[in-house]
Amino acid sequence: MASNRADVLRALAELEVESLERCSGLQVFGLKWPCPPCVEYVTLDEAVSTKTLDIAEVVAEGRVSAIKVVNRSGRLVFLMAGELLVGCKQDRVFNASMMLPARSELHIPVTCVEAGRWSYRSRNFSSAGSSSHGFMRLMMSSQVAEHYKTGGMPGSGQAAVWEGVAREMDRMGSRSPSGALQEMYEDYANRLAEVLAKFSPPAKCHGAAFVVDGRFAGVDLFDKPSTLAKLWPKLIKSYALDALENPREKPTVVQPEEVSKWVKAAGAARQKWFDSPGVGYDVRIESEQLVGATLVVEGYPVHLELFQEEPRMTEQR
Repeated sequence: MASNRADVLRALAELEVESLERCSGLQVFGLKWPCPPCVEYVTLDEAVSTKTLDIAEVVAEGRVSAIKVVNRSGRLVFLMAGELLVGCKQDRVFNASMMLPARSELHIPVTCVEAGRWSYRSRNFSSAGSSSHGFMRLMMSSQVAEHYKTGGMPGSGQAAVWEGVAREMDRMGSRSPSGALQEMYEDYANRLAEVLAKFSPPAKCHGAAFVVDGRFAGVDLFDKPSTLAKLWPKLIKSYALDALENPREKPTVVQPEEVSKWVKAAGAARQKWFDSPGVGYDVRIESEQLVGATLVVEGYPVHLELFQEEPRMTEQR
């Protein structure tokens, strides 16, 4: 499905949904769509592990809203919205999904998720192996859309994010001297490992829908199943945090046809195209029911994220 500015979401009409497991209030559904891979790339963790990606502060004194990323390899590098970096002067998350060019140096817009530290812990960032939780990604996706409209860049509301991190940590009973979001993942490491063990990446699926107590926590679709498999642990843990926040003895359960209907509805959403800071376009998606984005490279969507705007997708059964 080659895409242009009129049909970037057309493939959603042919979406296939597979029901997977339920655990601790989290339902996961495998998703398939006819989107052939268009480009070859590696993920953040792959590039970091091969030491071909250097991530640091933009200048020695640092800048909260940006970091410097140097790709020394001859391959594209995919960064997913919400992926968490630890180290340097404070922990950050990527505001939007983007594709880094080969052999490039870019200043990337980011958001701080550690309000109480502004001192070097390391000279380079490392991958935390985690991502901001689903509710945080929903909030940031809306903020990024507004910042694109007003400034042409994927910015965020830093104060609101700090407030969101503090509120989530308080609800989860997690404490961190510096208010670090990553501390929640460390505090809940055992519980998250139990949830992760219940779910395996769905075979031949390009993505997944994550439902918490009857509400869509998020949808992530990629251009190839291998990308989903590589990012699977980050995705499961991030949405599991939402499920563990307010566990219910009998959480609301949804059916695959409800998932299919909701996701396919995104095909009729409004689309606004912006130049991505990296390769390709960042297409912002909005309707009365949902908000999201898709990264388009060489005419094809590489990553699609969707989040529900309404408080609940279905009534309690």
